[in-house]
Amino acid sequence: MTKVIILGEDMPKTGRKIELISYVSPKMETTKGTVYKPHEFENIELICRDYGDSEKDLLFAYNKDRNRGILYLGHFNDGIV
Repeated sequence: MTKVIILGEDMPKTGRKIELISYVSPKMETTKGTVYKPHEFENIELICRDYGDSEKDLLFAYNKDRNRGILYLGHFNDGIV
């Protein structure tokens, strides 16, 4: 089960699901498409809503090792996986 983290807020039980649109590669290039689906991660952190006025949110997804996470642009929506 994926743990979704929004600092200082409780998570809703129902609503719109998280959408991962593109990811930032290790070379800091934005790449269309996703490597994984939200439910394939153990943790998803909402870093910033409407990142850089792009109407996309900045999300960080990872499993056990946070150092091996992937940075995504997408839509956090209601934070449901």
